[in-house]
Amino acid sequence: MIKTAFFAGLMALAASQATAGDIQIDITGVDAGRGGVIHVLAFDDKTAFDQSQMAKIVGYAKIPASGSTVSGTLENQKPGQLAIMIHHDQNDNGQFEMKGPIPQEGWAYSKGAGVRSLPAFEDAAIEYDGNTSSLGLKMNYAN
Repeated sequence: MIKTAFFAGLMALAASQATAGDIQIDITGVDAGRGGVIHVLAFDDKTAFDQSQMAKIVGYAKIPASGSTVSGTLENQKPGQLAIMIHHDQNDNGQFEMKGPIPQEGWAYSKGAGVRSLPAFEDAAIEYDGNTSSLGLKMNYAN
């Protein structure tokens, strides 16, 4: 009985790990001359994304802003809807700098959402199948 439960647990663990994959994020249009880092955040929850609840991200990568195209990996992502948020943190202080309503740092969202305003989860969400894949995003700058 104990052996059966143990093996059943191992099978369940293996199945859950088999459904998680990595997403390579390729970001173009990076203004590397601004310095800093690129934060890549993945959300699977509408409220967390819409309210930028960073404690509820399901994936994160930090990439040096070292060229006009940079890449990072969101590891072990489970299948389902994901919205990707990207922030070019020019001074690496963890804050998205604004001057009034105008962003002072670069940004991007999955599906090209949010060019003119903050997108809703539905506008940025992609359907991820759990297989290792890649996603290309273009950085936006207001100034």
